Amino acid sequence: MTIQKTYHMIQNRRGRNTAFAACLAFLILITITLDFVYSRSQGTSFYLSESALFSSFWLLFLPLLSMQLKLAEKTKDLPAGLLITALVTVIHLYAYPALVWLLSEIFYYHTFSYWQTFSFGLTEHFIKAVIIYSLPLSLISISGNKLRSEPLTDKDSIAAPERFLASLIVSVDSHTKTIIQVNDILYFSANSPYINIHYPTKKYLYTETLRSLETQLDNRLFVRIHRSYIVNICHVVSYRSRMNGDYDLSLSDDTLLRVSRNYAASFKSRFEEWHRVTLK
Repeated sequence: MTIQKTYHMIQNRRGRNTAFAACLAFLILITITLDFVYSRSQGTSFYLSESALFSSFWLLFLPLLSMQLKLAEKTKDLPAGLLITALVTVIHLYAYPALVWLLSEIFYYHTFSYWQTFSFGLTEHFIKAVIIYSLPLSLISISGNKLRSEPLTDKDSIAAPERFLASLIVSVDSHTKTIIQVNDILYFSANSPYINIHYPTKKYLYTETLRSLETQLDNRLFVRIHRSYIVNICHVVSYRSRMNGDYDLSLSDDTLLRVSRNYAASFKSRFEEWHRVTLK
């Protein structure tokens, strides 16, 4: 991960946490205001400190929502998401009276009972907790379905192969270099410490090893058939068994190559898969 990506990730997390904190501060202010209005309408006393204490219910969302989002982003699975949602909801409902008890024990003359506050939390805040903790799960589920339902665009289909080699610069002679398209190559053969590139019109020498080149090629198109050969599967015309685990294959230019028994299963699977796809 680059330093720039790490920086942007940190900035995104800070921005998300700042937004959470701003929303929670707003909810706390709204709760205290509603307590004040209710007290005035009922003709009862209003205590700001007590209202602020019981508004600590909203503070627990900051750490618990962050934890829920991190776990949900890792799993991205609906049953696991439901379990995580239920877990953080239960943790919140049990942690809330503990927080009220602790704050009242430290800062207030009167300590509020844990179980009384727990009953109050169930009555007043249970539905709120369920709704708020269900929102991230719903958003993740909707975004996931949207991504799965969106068709692959031409841009996507063009961009995907860019992970693999599309062309190579090879030497025609000591003074001339040319570009060849990788998809047109028939096969590669080892010629230590180099490799031979077998093109329909010519053979080129290339300064690379088969092992290194194999990791750069599209494995849907190129398959290793021997420690000395990698073939372009779309140029394979036929193959036949040698009755000893090895195979002989024929390419479109009538070249015959041997398929080692160590690579036979992979080659046959790729060959059948390629031609099953291209025939559709």
